[in-house]
Order: sequence, then structure tokens, then C-alpha cells
Amino acid sequence: MVINRKIIGSYTQRQIAALLTDEPPSEQPKCNVRVVEMTYTTVGVVGEPARASGVVLVPDGPQCPGPYPVLGWGSATETLRSAEQAKGIISANGDDPLVTRLASQGYVVVSTDYLGLGGSNYPYHPYLHANSEASALIDALRASRTVLQHLNTPLSNKLMLSGFSQGGHTAMATQREIEAHLSNEFSLVASAPISGPYALSQTFLDTWTGRNEVGENNFAIILGTYAIVGMQRTYRNIYSDPSQVFQDPWANQVEALFPGKKDTTDLFLGDDLPAIDQIKEYFQPGFYSDFPKNRKNPFFVDLVRNDLLNWAPRTPTLLCGSDNDTVVPFLKNTNLAIASFKKRGSRQVSVVDIGTGNRKDNSALTHLSSEELCIVKVRNEFLEKKR
Repeated sequence: MVINRKIIGSYTQRQIAALLTDEPPSEQPKCNVRVVEMTYTTVGVVGEPARASGVVLVPDGPQCPGPYPVLGWGSATETLRSAEQAKGIISANGDDPLVTRLASQGYVVVSTDYLGLGGSNYPYHPYLHANSEASALIDALRASRTVLQHLNTPLSNKLMLSGFSQGGHTAMATQREIEAHLSNEFSLVASAPISGPYALSQTFLDTWTGRNEVGENNFAIILGTYAIVGMQRTYRNIYSDPSQVFQDPWANQVEALFPGKKDTTDLFLGDDLPAIDQIKEYFQPGFYSDFPKNRKNPFFVDLVRNDLLNWAPRTPTLLCGSDNDTVVPFLKNTNLAIASFKKRGSRQVSVVDIGTGNRKDNSALTHLSSEELCIVKVRNEFLEKKR
């Protein structure tokens, strides 16, 4: 249910075109886009009432006739407590792929800022907790109906899902929940998660040292810490004090950073956390050595609870990412996921790799660049056919 909603900006088709001057004709925008920020009711990790914020991007204009499909979007990892996507889009003057690559092509885009971030009143962010990622996005989709009704936006009643990084995990968790329990409420026609850790526990195992088979993951300390703090707050089973997991001087700082006053870029470039080559000085030796070898390690157990492998997708699904990604190894994640889905009888999932296949191109930055490249790829080759 919507608590409040407000149009906080709009971009004409011509303004959006000015951001895409180097792009081919197929990428030129057809639509004007309005940016609506909203807060809405949702539930916390044990079903308790909560509030979250989100964004609705609404296309319209003479070259952009409806009815439009709705695309539920899972956003990437965010450590800045106050971050709201709607305000982020405005401060970027609309230069955001959700505007330039999706809404301007006639997709209504709905995204959540998640529990515990943006305008949410939740006391923490349950990072990578699959069920609340799904409920936050599903409740944003429900709330968006009121927004779209008030704007008289013509809808096709087709729902699509996508999302990047943490948001790829969100998109798949949302797909699983809709297929299991909400297929009467939502007509889900396509799902296209991007660069997400579907095999969550395996992803953290493989990257535990800061390196995996693809290369060095420069974000391993940031993402690992966020996951440990988030799972501790969700399940309360990892530590009674952060110093059991983290060494000084970091032990008494980490909880305030995840989330806190800095975004992921500031954390990466700043000195709040050590560089990846100091990972053994960062974690307590006992915890560091126990996690990769002990299947009963509480952090590992929590990650397994949020793996997205034990189900059989029924909706046509395209997994996009790059084989050069050192943050979320794409081929390993997709191979594990598809093998698990096939074992359960699902033949609905396919893969598109936007990587080069050349190991010298492997880097953590490839993870970030895969977002926009994959959005364009999945829209042109997959979503357009399902409209």
C-alpha cells in the first residue's frame, strides 16, 4: 500500500536522446519519463509491518503509445543508509540506465530501495536475505498500481523482472516467490537477472581469500562484511560481539558502515576498510580459517538459506553477465543454477555472456560495466519479444 507518492522530476524524449548521442538508432528513446518517488508498506524478515521507499519510472509521449509492461527492478548493493534511487536519478540528471535504456523505451520501471535503506523505517538492511528482497519488490509493485492509476498510465498487465548484482539475486528471489504463490496476482512473462550471486554460498566460498578462479575481487571485503553484518542482524547466530569475527581497529566500526554514511564507492576508495591484500589481518584467524572448511559455520549456514538453486523456474528466464567478472563469477554461478534447475525439470533458463572470453580482461570493474551492457542485451534480445 502506498503511504505517499510524488513526481520529483521528468525528462523529455529529447533530453534523454541528448544522453545517447553516440548510440545506434535502436537505442534512441521513444518516450518521455516521469520519476515518482514513493514510500509504501511492506514486511520485515519475520513478517512484521515495515515501511520502504522506492521509485516508479513512468513513460509517456506521442511516439510512445501504451499499453506498457511493468518491469520490476532489483537494485545493486547500496551501503549509504539514506540512498533513494528516485533522488539518485534526479541528481544524475536522468543519466541512469533505468531511464535511458528501459523507461524511455516504453517500460514502466518499479524498484525498491529495500528494507533499512532510503526512506525505510526498518532498523537494518537484511543484505542478500532472499525472502525480504522479494517481499520488498513485490510490495513496491503492488504500491505502484495506485501511482499508475492516478497517472492514468495504460498497462498491458504483463510483468517482467530484472536487476543487477544484489538486484539479480532479488529478481530471481522475486520470480521464485511469484511462481510459487502469486501467479494469480501477477502475469509474469519474462525474467532477466544480471550478474547476480544465485549460488550465494558458493560465491562467498570461492571469493573468501579475495581471489577466485576469475581473478582478484577488490570488493570482497566490502561485500563480505555487509553479508556478515546483515546475516547477523537477520539470524543472530554469527557473533555476540563483532570482535569475534573482525580484528581491531575494524571490529568496532563495521556495524556502523553497513549501512552507514558512505556509499560503496566511498568505502572502496576510502580508508575505513583495509585493502584486499590485508584480508588476513582483517578477519579473526579462527573465523577466517573456519568459514571455508566448516559446513556448519553459522555464516555459511545463513548463506545456504539464501541460495536460489532449489527450485524449478517456469517463466522464460535469461541470465546475463560477463565471464570477465571477478566479483560474482558468472559462468560458475549460472552453471550451478542451470544444472540445479534442470535436475528439477526446468528447461526455461538460458544464458547470455557479454564477456570477451579473454582472461586479460578479467576485473572487478567488469562487474559494474555489465549492468548497462546486459540491460541493452536482454531488452533487445529477450524482453522486447515478450511485451
